[in-house]
Amino acid sequence: MNQVKIGRFIAAMRKQQHLTQREFAELLGVSDKTVSKWECGNGMPELSHMQSVCNILHIDLNELFSGERLTDTDYKKKAEENMMNLVEEAEKLKKNIVGGNVLGTVENIEMDKCEVHRTNTAFWSTAGNELLGATALPSWGNFFPSEDKLKLLGDLTDKSVLEIGCGSGHSLKYAADLGAADLYGLDISEDQIGRAQEYMGSQRIMAKLVCSPMEEECGLPVNYFDLVYSVYGIGWTTDLNKTFGRIHSYLKKGGIFVFGWSHPIHKCVSIEKGRLVFDNSYFNEKWYCANIGGREIMLCNRMMSTYVNALADSGFVVEKLVEEIDRDKAVASGSDFGKKALMLPTVFVIRARKV
Repeated sequence: MNQVKIGRFIAAMRKQQHLTQREFAELLGVSDKTVSKWECGNGMPELSHMQSVCNILHIDLNELFSGERLTDTDYKKKAEENMMNLVEEAEKLKKNIVGGNVLGTVENIEMDKCEVHRTNTAFWSTAGNELLGATALPSWGNFFPSEDKLKLLGDLTDKSVLEIGCGSGHSLKYAADLGAADLYGLDISEDQIGRAQEYMGSQRIMAKLVCSPMEEECGLPVNYFDLVYSVYGIGWTTDLNKTFGRIHSYLKKGGIFVFGWSHPIHKCVSIEKGRLVFDNSYFNEKWYCANIGGREIMLCNRMMSTYVNALADSGFVVEKLVEEIDRDKAVASGSDFGKKALMLPTVFVIRARKV
C-alpha cells in the first residue's frame, strides 16, 4: 500500500473541503500531528478512524486505499488490489510483538531521542500498565521461571538496590521482602513514580525514587549499589551503551546487574495455522513506532549479541544467560503464545558482574 500516495490524496481532499490540518484533526478527535504524519506518508489512519476520514473528505474506502479518485472502469480492479494489500499488511502485523502482545500499526522511524522520550513517557503515564501489563518480581515474564526458582538476584540482606524502570514499585517491595535495606527506583514517568510512592507508602517501605530517562545523568550515587536490576525496562532505552555505562558507574566493584527483556527471536516468528513461521529478519535493528490500544510507543529491535557486546564494552562480565521456559504454565495456557513458548524463547534474563 502506497502510504505516500494516500497521504497526498488525504491532503488534497482535505484542502478541497477548505479544512486546515487542525480543523480536520478536531473533527476526527486526533492531534494535528497525527494528520500531518498521514499526509507525509508516515502512517495510515487507524481502522476506527477510516470511515470518519472518508465521510469528512467525501470519498469511499476504496478511493482512500487507492490514493486517488476512481471511475467505474477501474473500480473493480483497484478493489481487488486493495484487498490483497490489506491482507499483506495484516500479515506483517503478526511479527511485531512486545512481551506477549501483538502490536497494531507499525512503521519504521528515524530515532529522535526527545520524541522517543515524550512518546514513551506519555504511554506509561496513561494506559501503559493496562495495555502491556506490569511484569514484576518474582516474575521475569510469561511462561518464564520465576526469581523464586532462579535466584539470580542473590542474597539481598542489608544490600543497596536500584531498579531501572521501577513502574508501580511492586518489584521494589519484593526486594525489600528479601532483606534489601537501601532501595532506589528510577522511571521515566512521573505518574509511575507517583504510583510507586503511593504503593511503597502503603507497604510502609522507604525508597528513594527518581524520575529520569535511564540513559541520562540523574544524580544517582556512583560506586554505591550492590545490585541493579530491571524487569522489562532496559529495552525502552534510546542508548543501550550509555545506559549500561551509567549502570556500571552506579555499582560497587563486584556489584551485580540483572535484567530481562523480550527475546530477540520472539519478534521474528509468528504462528500461522498452528505452525511457527519465520517472517522477520533477526538482524533488523531498526527503530519503529507502534500503536497498541490507540496509544503510540517507540522501540528498537536489538539482537542478543547487541546486549552482550554492550555489556562487555561497559565493563561487565556475563555470569549467566537464561533462556528457559515454565513448560507446565505454557501447556496449561492453551494459547498460541504458550505453544510458541514451547518451541522458542520468548524472554531472556542476563546476570552480569562489574569488574
